[in-house]
Amino acid sequence: MTGGMLVMTVFCCVSGGPFGLEPLIGATGGGFALLLILLIPLLWALPDSLTTAELAPAIPVEGGYIVWVRRALGPFAGFLNAWWSWMYSLLDATIYPVLFSTYLWALLKQLGLGIDGNLLGAARWLTSIAVIAIFSFLNIRGTKLVGRTSSVFAWLIILPFALMVGIGLVKMGVQPRPIIREFLLPNLSPMQAISGGLAIVLWNYLGWDSLSTIAEEVEEPQKAYPRAIFWGLGLVTAVYALPTIVGLAFLPEAAKWEEGVWPTIAGLVGGPWLEGIMHAAALVSPIALFTAALLASSRIPFVLSDEGYLPRQLQEVHPRFGTPWIAILVCSIVYALFAFQSFQNLVELNVIMYCAALVLESLSLIVLRYKEPSLPRPFKIPGGLPVLLIVFALPVSLAGLLVYAMIEEARANPEQGVVRLQIAVVSVLILSGPIVYWFVKERPSLE
Repeated sequence: MTGGMLVMTVFCCVSGGPFGLEPLIGATGGGFALLLILLIPLLWALPDSLTTAELAPAIPVEGGYIVWVRRALGPFAGFLNAWWSWMYSLLDATIYPVLFSTYLWALLKQLGLGIDGNLLGAARWLTSIAVIAIFSFLNIRGTKLVGRTSSVFAWLIILPFALMVGIGLVKMGVQPRPIIREFLLPNLSPMQAISGGLAIVLWNYLGWDSLSTIAEEVEEPQKAYPRAIFWGLGLVTAVYALPTIVGLAFLPEAAKWEEGVWPTIAGLVGGPWLEGIMHAAALVSPIALFTAALLASSRIPFVLSDEGYLPRQLQEVHPRFGTPWIAILVCSIVYALFAFQSFQNLVELNVIMYCAALVLESLSLIVLRYKEPSLPRPFKIPGGLPVLLIVFALPVSLAGLLVYAMIEEARANPEQGVVRLQIAVVSVLILSGPIVYWFVKERPSLE
């Protein structure tokens, strides 16, 4: 894989465009949202991507970050990393059918075919279930809309926003518009803004470690990975920041920023034709990302089963299509169970589970420096231990800040059972790792 292809792979792994970013403005305010969009790449994405840049070409084997953790911290930590990665991949995959249903029903409402009230929630859930069922069936049949088509999907997602940004900036140059009318929403404290918006931004910038799975296919990794990180990080940040800047200029009311609003903004900027293109991209993006996420999350239990951690039935391959159909069905059932959750709730759960796995991966970076000092590292993070500690501390601190904000929100609003439920679900998911390992630790395959 060439450096240019790696940059587009970065985009596809990390970002599906600004879809899903809209609630950030509605939860925090325009100024605070832009601050998060510009700061989080440095505090969260850069450390994660630097870890991948050093360890992926140094240990270019199938399994990527799971192998790093196992070599650095032992089989128990390796299992926890694999298990927690599976948990967050399940949550991440569920987000995309939920996003698809949100945009679909927003379009139907605009066409006069929508419904309101409690029925809308049920309709969105049933739509999500339908998407899960259809694409799980296609996945079992071996249909794969990833790999060769990733660049095509990336450009289909980028193009409408590029048009919107280009037209919007020209109009703003001719007739200047204020971009930030308020930094924070009225009566909203910074901690409340962090609680409402941090998870959304972290979710939009996670996924850099997934690049480790293709390390064997990268040409000249010592050069390709740092370049891909620099250009990929810049591309992803621009794809988030520029549409947000234009969007705030044309739709300043923060209360109107919710899932499904990008087509409306595109219409305000360029008219009905651009709104139509944005509607199409809004439906294509979550489907493309769900297809990729479905492939990834359904293969993790297949691998865990092969290593003896999960029942052998999960290894069963379809006699006709050659796909791990039982593993796919199990994942699909989990998607359906989580699909009733809102986008915001799923994002928060997803980010916390990702953080749990990321702590182990970041710690492995430091441990392997001292445990395997002679390991050839085509790219090595400069600066020694102080820089490594910063690379470890930044994302871990943000994860701790998010958990603290959620706990404080639960304390300040005890009547909001949703936050308490989220904390309970996260606790169960994290504790499930050690419990499952305890049950299977005596198996020979774990030695």
